[in-house]
Amino acid sequence: MLVFRATKKLKKKNTPNQTFSLPPASLEVKLAATPISDRPDASLVRDVLAGRLDAFNVLVRRWERRVYSYLVYVTGQPEDAFDLSQEVFVSAYANIGRLRKPEVFRQWLFQIAHNAAYSHLRKERGRGDIPWDADSHDVRPSPRIMDGAQWERSESKLLVQKALAALPVEQHEAIVLKFYQGFNFDEIAEIQSCPVSTIKTRFYAGLDQLRKILKS
Repeated sequence: MLVFRATKKLKKKNTPNQTFSLPPASLEVKLAATPISDRPDASLVRDVLAGRLDAFNVLVRRWERRVYSYLVYVTGQPEDAFDLSQEVFVSAYANIGRLRKPEVFRQWLFQIAHNAAYSHLRKERGRGDIPWDADSHDVRPSPRIMDGAQWERSESKLLVQKALAALPVEQHEAIVLKFYQGFNFDEIAEIQSCPVSTIKTRFYAGLDQLRKILKS
C-alpha cells in the first residue's frame, strides 16, 4: 500500500481560486466524533488541504484497489498498472490544491488515472509493444482483474475479459467505468473529457459489440 509521509505541510496550489464553504457547526461536531476512516471523501479532502497527511492516506487506502483494477482493465498489464497507480496518487497529492469541489474527488482521481493510462498506452504504442490506437485495443487479459457485478460466474470471467480487450479502448473504458466502477454517464464524461452523448454512444456500441463477441 502506498503511504505518504511528509515533514512539512502540503503546499496548496492555486489557493486563491478555492471556493470552499465552511460546514455548519453541527456538522463539524458530528465529523469530529466520526473516525477518520469513516469520513466522506469531501471531508477528507478538506483535511488534506488543511495539512493533514493522514487524511490523504485514508483516501489512498479507500481507492487504491479500485484505481489499480481500472488501470489493469485499460492497460491489460498488471505490473505496469501497479506502477501507474502509484503515480496516480502521487499526482493527486501534488495537485489536490487544484480540486475546487471536494465532492467530485472520485471523478477527479479517475480522470488522473485515465490520463496516466492513455499516456502509458501511447508510449507503449510508440515502442511497438502493443498494437493500440483509437480503433483497436488488443492487450493481454489479466487473471487479476476484479469481478464485475454483471458477470459474477467464474466460468464467464475469462470470456468477458477477452471480449473487452477486443473492443476499441474508449468503448472498453466506458463499460469498465460504468459496470465495474459504478460511475454514471455524466461522471464518465468528466473522466474522459467529452460530451455525455459521446459516452453513451461509446458505451452502447461497446455493449452491442461485446454481446456479438460473446455469442460468437
